Amino acid sequence: MEISKSKMLAFLLEAAALRFEKLFFAEPKPYPVQEKYQVSIQNAPRFILPLTDDKRIRFAENGQVQDRIFVPGEVLFCHANGWSSEIWDRKHTMISVVFRERFIRTLFIAHNGLPPDQDGPDIFYHTLSPLCISGSHLLRSILTASKNSRAGLLSFRALLQCVIETLEFEQESSLGKDSFLWDCIQDYMETNFNRNITRASIAKAIHIHVARLSRLVQKMTGCGVNEYLSRLRMEHAKKLLDDHTLSIKEISDQCGFGYTSYFIRKFRSYYAESPARYREKSPKTLTARKKNMG
Repeated sequence: MEISKSKMLAFLLEAAALRFEKLFFAEPKPYPVQEKYQVSIQNAPRFILPLTDDKRIRFAENGQVQDRIFVPGEVLFCHANGWSSEIWDRKHTMISVVFRERFIRTLFIAHNGLPPDQDGPDIFYHTLSPLCISGSHLLRSILTASKNSRAGLLSFRALLQCVIETLEFEQESSLGKDSFLWDCIQDYMETNFNRNITRASIAKAIHIHVARLSRLVQKMTGCGVNEYLSRLRMEHAKKLLDDHTLSIKEISDQCGFGYTSYFIRKFRSYYAESPARYREKSPKTLTARKKNMG
């Protein structure tokens, strides 16, 4: 992985030169049952766009699991907590952009179509500031647009330009190495907490020593790597429990737990009550009961 603003800008400008044809939208449901490919879930909206050749992606849309070959000019937008499975079975290049509250995460990947699956970006850069106000309005309009909306495509082109200008006009980072590195670590863990990641695999992905990873996580959070990973999973579980269409097992799967019984024990040790009990006491549950009683 190489961190480079100039190279990332070049790939974003290459994307801006494409003729955009269609928008697709990855949603949280239905969640795949026994999905054999790596599932990516993020709590921030993002898009995936092939630059050259074909890219295969599985995702949820319109109440079904879709398996589609994307070509340059077709964009997959992922809603917050929407899932996707990128399948690395064909040669292609691509960019992806994630709109986090603190910054914009941009990445470029060139894959040769041969095993193994891609493990992280080739070129990576994240901004020091979040998406601008006009860009935020464009993002919201895209996420509420229909798949075949011409306005949605035009909004996407404008949004991409907002991302490009954010990188172009941004001053060189005045953050210390630790602060920038922590943002990279935090972003990686928030992106991959639902997978079977470890201290060693996180350090390898960020290209740092495991000891430095542990020291930095301890410095920034006051806890160890595994404890911080558990915090991310538990916070995500609480959000998912507000969705009464998801079973406890589905929530367990989406939070990266291999066994539902272990997830329940972990949740109880964290919040002093079971997931089912927490769901019963949630504001959305109580509001729904009041409506039914009224």
